[in-house]
Amino acid sequence: MASAPPLDTSTLVGHPPPPPYEEVLGSIPQYQPMPYAPAPALDMKTSVPPYPAQAYSPMYPPPPAQPVTSPVVSVQTVYVQPGLIFGSVPVQAHCPVCSQNVITRLEHTPGALAWLSCAGLAIFGCIYGCCLIPFCVDSLKDVIHHCPNCSSVLGVHKRI
Repeated sequence: MASAPPLDTSTLVGHPPPPPYEEVLGSIPQYQPMPYAPAPALDMKTSVPPYPAQAYSPMYPPPPAQPVTSPVVSVQTVYVQPGLIFGSVPVQAHCPVCSQNVITRLEHTPGALAWLSCAGLAIFGCIYGCCLIPFCVDSLKDVIHHCPNCSSVLGVHKRI
């Protein structure tokens, strides 16, 4: 392989050639540590110490290490029934007493609508027992939803 001819730096335009390595080493001064400035005088009445105090003074031993304990965590499951509307038909609900998902048992009881219907029929002349018909019609009564397992009340649907 043929080597390239030496480069003639005298014909180059721009920057001068770098100085030799020995010349650069001779121009660097030897390392000498810088002298420290004297500490400023402290006026104990008005000045603040130049450095913050340490966490523990050497006169006092550090406090004894305390054992690390993890806090006791109790977990409670909360069932949220979003949009659960108790109507005139059985619904699937979560019973908080027996913690079961159940389909409710219905109980119809006379409420305000049944009594107002009875009074309205009595005013219009149904006084011979016909005014008691609203107490026999489930669609005029209030509905109470019970848990079939523990019979606790889960919800109430009032007509009025």
